[in-house]
Amino acid sequence: MNNSQSAITLDMRGEICPTPLIKAMEAMKGAEKGQSIDMITDFLPAILTVSNAALKEGWNINVELIAEKEWIVRLIPVANKT
Repeated sequence: MNNSQSAITLDMRGEICPTPLIKAMEAMKGAEKGQSIDMITDFLPAILTVSNAALKEGWNINVELIAEKEWIVRLIPVANKT
């Protein structure tokens, strides 16, 4: 399988929970093996909610501030994820 798959991008700016969580869960279920998910959000509580859910599903998390009050939450599949 090609490891250079592009990430799934979810632009959740302007959305509040539970929408970011629902969309992230759908993306995790639909992601191909090795495919990461980048969720852009301006809703701080979504970072914790989505991160906790992703960790429970076996994904690694990386959060980066990309602008004032705007973050990218990168969900990275664990190498041995089935």
